[in-house]
Amino acid sequence: MARSSKSVARTLEDLTLDSGYGGAADSFRSSSASLCCSEAHGGNYWHLTDSMHSRHNSLDTVNTVLVEDTEILECSGQCAKLPELEDVPWSLGEVASALNKDEEMSLPTPPQDVLQRLSLLISRVLVRVAKEAQRLSLRYAKCTKYEIQSAIKMVLSWSVALSCTSAALSALSLYNMSTEEDKFSRGKSARCGLIFNVGRFFRWMVDGRVALRIHEHAAIYLAACMESLFREVYARVLRSALLERDNGIPKFTVEVLEQAINGDAEIWGSLQPWQHLICGKSANGESHLNGHADRDVET
Repeated sequence: MARSSKSVARTLEDLTLDSGYGGAADSFRSSSASLCCSEAHGGNYWHLTDSMHSRHNSLDTVNTVLVEDTEILECSGQCAKLPELEDVPWSLGEVASALNKDEEMSLPTPPQDVLQRLSLLISRVLVRVAKEAQRLSLRYAKCTKYEIQSAIKMVLSWSVALSCTSAALSALSLYNMSTEEDKFSRGKSARCGLIFNVGRFFRWMVDGRVALRIHEHAAIYLAACMESLFREVYARVLRSALLERDNGIPKFTVEVLEQAINGDAEIWGSLQPWQHLICGKSANGESHLNGHADRDVET
């Protein structure tokens, strides 16, 4: 009798955990897709294949299979690089729309090469956040908004993480306040007030094997954080003194974007291609942690 009650309780628990996960758990167990390296694209790009590369034939993460080629290691530092994602859960058109979402930032759309470079840089943060969220989700085999929120705080600096989590909380609040009629007339992105596609982020997290179960709130949080991060980096470049202006209109180039990021200690480290995270330093070695330390001492 006790064994039967435990079985019933376990079944109810599984049903409760699967509620709101879009049926991803069953498909996740039976799926054999994984992220692995593609030699056809230079040996440092990642895509979906039909083979399993997990040590225990179970879960893979976005950084499971490492390239054994010595090209990923620097000659002196011997530092492995992050994988460069072939497929990201956003398009360049969505990035351009997200950058012009705020009225005070309604400027001409940056050139295509600038959008592509910015997308590549933000994709590195996406990989870092996904890796941390996967690690945090191991205990209960599920990824919720709390794992995404904790991963964001681990990867990004304090001020940038605060901005991203505030945007995620606002998006989730709008989603929860939507009516029953909105569920049939509007998509999740529209109900959250987001430009980025929440469903595409959810699918990316499932295909990337971030966790066995992915809650829809985790996808909303991740989409909102990435969209906010795009605008945060864009705003910092706009405020940079390196940005040249022609009749009040900023001139965006890839070189200006790189120089502005290199001089910003709060975002430079997380946008680098190395697997290890460089915290609180700019490309010139300048640190912004001293200012926060002095502020803490004063308080």
